[in-house]
Amino acid sequence: MIKSYAVVFQNQRTGKVGMDIFSDGSPGAVQKDFFDCYRHGSYRILSVTEIPEIGK
Repeated sequence: MIKSYAVVFQNQRTGKVGMDIFSDGSPGAVQKDFFDCYRHGSYRILSVTEIPEIGK
């Protein structure tokens, strides 16, 4: 099942903190997706948190 995750990360060069949202099947897969996307810089993931679905 695909879920959405909020990834909080820090740029190792500037120290700035950012957040992005990725969707995949597990937190480990989301971390891989993050590093595939942000491969041109030096980043450290601070947290990966599942975003709960809002029921109708």
